[in-house]
Amino acid sequence: MNAKRFASFAAVLAMVTVCAAQVKAAPVLVFSTDFNGALASGISPGSAALTGVQGYAGLGPAGNQFGGNFLRSATGNTVTLSLTNLPTHDTISLSFLFAAIDSLDGTGTFPAGDFFKIVFDGATLFSESFANATPSQIQSYVSPAGVELARRVDLGFNGPGSFYTDSAYNFGADPRFANFAHTASTATIEFFIFGEGNQDLNDESWAMDNLNVSVTTRGELIPEPDASLLLSIGALALLAASKRRRKAS
Repeated sequence: MNAKRFASFAAVLAMVTVCAAQVKAAPVLVFSTDFNGALASGISPGSAALTGVQGYAGLGPAGNQFGGNFLRSATGNTVTLSLTNLPTHDTISLSFLFAAIDSLDGTGTFPAGDFFKIVFDGATLFSESFANATPSQIQSYVSPAGVELARRVDLGFNGPGSFYTDSAYNFGADPRFANFAHTASTATIEFFIFGEGNQDLNDESWAMDNLNVSVTTRGELIPEPDASLLLSIGALALLAASKRRRKAS
């Protein structure tokens, strides 16, 4: 087989393979709030309250930035999102902007011991410590590329001594929150900071903005032919093309 015919055969084979492996999926947004206006139905805030974002304003990628209000919570308080009547789906994704405010003290013994936790239908989805107070503190969370928006800078909410700093993260860019298995028609998601380092709102806190939940329903998977079938199809296509060229000459 000369080089020209081989190239034609390879092109046909590649086209067949792509078509055979195609999967259709349709993400469906089932919950969304930017926390501006009344608190969205489905959220049980505990003691958390809608609060102006102060210096966090504008942090985040285009179309997904802190702005207006966010939902600010003391450590030790649980914010719960309850979803019902979800459409048929195979996976679910969670996205929000996270604000680590003032003297969260990371991993360790008091005053350290501040862990942000997300519990999804009773199972832990996320549990990592966050540290803002001093550079020597241990933060267990290591953010993937594109997640960290600000780290240990003054974004307002001055804590004791008015020198503690703040951090911001785009958790929607962390793959661990995307497309994890879920099929139930309901979902309960709990957000809270726990640990022996928990202190009052004037000392440390956290907040969320632009909270979104989406589900994905996978379409029919087109069975992928085995290698021999693909080779046969490609060979037949090449033979037909060769016959056409002979007739034309």
